[in-house]
Amino acid sequence: MRTIYAILFFCVTEGLCAQERFKADSLLRVLDQSQGRERVELLRHLSRAYIGADKEKSIHYAQESVAEAEKLGNDTFIVRSLNNLAAAYQNTGDKRSSLPCLERAIGIARKNSNKIQLLESLEFKATAYAGMGQTDKALPFAQEALSLAEEIKDSVGILNGLEIIAAAYKDLHKFEEAVQVFRKEIDLLEFMPKRLFEKGRVSVNLGEVYVLLGREADAIALFKKGREYFTQFGYPVGALIATMNLANCYLDNGQLDAARQAYLEVLEMNKAIQEPELESVSYTGLGLIEMQKHRFQASLEYYKQAESIAQPAGLHAVMKELYGNMNDLFCLQGDYETAKKYKQLSKQYADSLLNADVLDRISAYQVQYETVQKEKEIAEQQLQITAQQSEIFRKNTINYTLLASLLAFAVLGWLFYNRFRLRKKAELDAAVIQEQKLGLNAVIEAQEAERKRIAKDLHDGIAQELVALKLGFDALARRVGKINPEESPHFAELGEQLDASCSEIRSIAHIMSPPVLEQKGLAPSLELLLRHTLQHTGLEARLHVHDLPAQLNEKTAVGLYRITQELLNNIVKHAKAAKVMIELYTAGPDLVLRVEDDGVGYNFEDARSMGSMGLLNILSRAGALGGVFFTENNQPHGTVALVRVPI
Repeated sequence: MRTIYAILFFCVTEGLCAQERFKADSLLRVLDQSQGRERVELLRHLSRAYIGADKEKSIHYAQESVAEAEKLGNDTFIVRSLNNLAAAYQNTGDKRSSLPCLERAIGIARKNSNKIQLLESLEFKATAYAGMGQTDKALPFAQEALSLAEEIKDSVGILNGLEIIAAAYKDLHKFEEAVQVFRKEIDLLEFMPKRLFEKGRVSVNLGEVYVLLGREADAIALFKKGREYFTQFGYPVGALIATMNLANCYLDNGQLDAARQAYLEVLEMNKAIQEPELESVSYTGLGLIEMQKHRFQASLEYYKQAESIAQPAGLHAVMKELYGNMNDLFCLQGDYETAKKYKQLSKQYADSLLNADVLDRISAYQVQYETVQKEKEIAEQQLQITAQQSEIFRKNTINYTLLASLLAFAVLGWLFYNRFRLRKKAELDAAVIQEQKLGLNAVIEAQEAERKRIAKDLHDGIAQELVALKLGFDALARRVGKINPEESPHFAELGEQLDASCSEIRSIAHIMSPPVLEQKGLAPSLELLLRHTLQHTGLEARLHVHDLPAQLNEKTAVGLYRITQELLNNIVKHAKAAKVMIELYTAGPDLVLRVEDDGVGYNFEDARSMGSMGLLNILSRAGALGGVFFTENNQPHGTVALVRVPI
């Protein structure tokens, strides 16, 4: 059995997270004498003081803080109070109600370029969506918050961003990835000994992942540690959830007596908070323990207590699990008719949970709609008051309202049309780019096929014919030499020319389609290419190859070979270099080709603007491989060309 409570992300504002909580009594004593900014801050601190202790008071004082901040008209205090109200809502489990506050806070913070307040708002919005099970919506806000926190070096923001991303991995059942992210958070907390809330949070959440991985012993140790941190911090809700997780873990691990003691501790601790979900889950756990010990009457009494609490509170998830357990209980007693009834009830609650999940997924749109409806109601009330004051003014107001509505509809229509047009244009551009890529791949593949055909024709056709001709010519030269020895030198010279022609044709065939590339791979082919290309140039050449993958697909090998071939030809023709060095190595997910010379240098942008065929050929081949090509000037002179392609 698992607790139904959502993962503890961060339910407190930056003041509470700073580990310095104000006492409610001392704040209330000075509240009546306060005004202006001081009153806004006192109300905000009061709300935070009641977080985790009294939900209604926490929300009440947070709402008053927002109202006082709006009277001041100060954006900083408005955003601060809105974030605090969102925290209060989320602490009660009402993630949906926090969304309008956060949308408004994010808008104001972005407008004012206030990165600190924007970070806090993004964190809370990611928390809201994550708590509603909408991981796809939570992740973008969490990632933006993490990037912003790293930019402004906000360690607490980094912790919160890591927490949400780890929770997303957990929801996606990527448990090992979640553990790695949680470990990063723990490492960061080693340098922040006073961050008790965050230490408790990561302990409990990592413990839940360990439970899913079957590492119950590690999970139990973390739950105990989390409870200790929350107790030191003075956050009873956190301590309760840690104890509940501990009880569930004991139960799953078969430690029934330890689980019973932990559930009783939850019930005792919950007396001050009166959280029905924790209470009903605890009674359900106690009933399950008694059922496993075959004390069926005691088990039924615990189940009935859980039912009397969970049913009025509308805790459908608890009711589904509870009725499933009661079905098992009556089956064990042989009362199959009663068991069937509870099985049907469990299925009904399971169906209601499915419907609730669908509602949560459209909750953001519903919140926006409700906000618009409230604004519309306020506008209508103001219009009615104005109509009572003056009939003429009422008519003018109606006319202006109609005109504004028409204008708004026109603007909205234009915006939707423009958005549709831009989307279609983007789709068309993407299709054109894809078509260009396909065409480029087809051209390159056709070029390579043609090269192979020509190389085959040269090697198997002309080269073989020249060899046969050479053999016949040699035989003829021997016969003529016997008859007329004076002609032997001429025949020898012609024979050497035939040998040179045969060698040249074989060299051309190998360059067109090097057999070494298919037989031995890319590295030996590059070594042979370097030797053949530079053997008569006087250039000093070096080739370094390391960390290559065991298997390299043919398309990548051929592409890099052709790019190297083009670069070497450019160096020989234009660089006026004395040394050339080629490196081929793996860098992360990419394969890197680095060609360096000490020549006169090369201007990449000028060559591209002039439409250099060699450069265009290199760029097209690199693009076909999904990679990039760029050059940079070498010091003190020369050029470094780099090609990066994914493996």
